[in-house]
Amino acid sequence: MRPVYDRRRMDAPETNAPGPPGKARLGVVAGALALVVVAAAGWKGWQVLVEEPRRAETALQAFDITPAAKVAPAPPILGYTPEGKPFTLADARGQVVFVNFWATWCPPCREEMPSMLQLGRELASRHPGKFRMVAVSVDDGWPEVRQFFGGRLPQGVDVLLDPEQVVTREYYCTARGGCPDSFKFPETYVVDASGKLVSFVVGPRNWSEPAALRYLERLFP
Repeated sequence: MRPVYDRRRMDAPETNAPGPPGKARLGVVAGALALVVVAAAGWKGWQVLVEEPRRAETALQAFDITPAAKVAPAPPILGYTPEGKPFTLADARGQVVFVNFWATWCPPCREEMPSMLQLGRELASRHPGKFRMVAVSVDDGWPEVRQFFGGRLPQGVDVLLDPEQVVTREYYCTARGGCPDSFKFPETYVVDASGKLVSFVVGPRNWSEPAALRYLERLFP
């Protein structure tokens, strides 16, 4: 008698037969990698939405910009350019104005001037017609100021002279809500587009720090 074979058992694979070697393992690895990618994307999103703004705010606080004691109209500024042309704050109406008080005999003033001028150029480029930088020198005369700038005043900044420190006193007192015992240099004041004195910075800064640009750009309408 010939042996009998069950064709169904011959043709159909066993349902419990093992799959190709490593297939299950590859599936596990792929799943794990997918989880890593998702986690990384979530971490990056968290950094962008939460961590980076937090770091930026911390840097801004470290930069130490002091709010004015009372937000009020800024003193008008009455100065003269080297050519004898009068300048007042009204000439910058509608602009954010950066007012720096300095002197050529002040080492910290000299050190911060390059980064300050660079900041002015960058803001003027980013916001054409909406930013003004004013550098008020308390030197005795123009010869010292011209010599400091190598005989030629820089572009993009209005350089004024206040040898009697009249304008200087007005800004120092207005920002603090009272007059200090003495004036120290440099100091910087920020006037918003409506003409209000909103903040001031005591002492020199590295104006190339991102916090400076970030703060000033908040003021543009």
